[in-house]
Amino acid sequence: MNAINPSAGTSAASQVYATRATYTADQQTAETTKTASDTVTLSDKARQAQSKWQELAANYDVHNMSAGEMRSLSRELFDGGFIGTGEMMVIGAPTSMNEDPLKKHDLLNDMRHTYQLSSAMGGHSKESSELYLKSIEVLERLGKTRSDPAA
Repeated sequence: MNAINPSAGTSAASQVYATRATYTADQQTAETTKTASDTVTLSDKARQAQSKWQELAANYDVHNMSAGEMRSLSRELFDGGFIGTGEMMVIGAPTSMNEDPLKKHDLLNDMRHTYQLSSAMGGHSKESSELYLKSIEVLERLGKTRSDPAA
């Protein structure tokens, strides 16, 4: 599993992601099917990070955001330890030189589209490509949490 901010080491935010992974595995034998599961206990810090993640998902719709909301989201993700400085800059970057700060747009799909176009034209270094893909992954997770808070 990819860490959100590998340079930050193990953080409460990455612990939340690890604990949110599926811990149920099916073990099939010729005669029966058994389900085994592990119990995971979250630290207070991890619970706080999980609560902050849920709050961000509830407050921000990655498919309908203004420029101001993009910058607020990127800052809150950074302050919460969910992303690093590079991802914060990618998510909060202006959409154009003539950006309308109140106009809403689909941040996640715009970032996917822009990444595909710029990659096809050779516009990414290895580092910038990784930052962009990590940013998209975080927004995808946030969108999924918004649509299914129990996930």
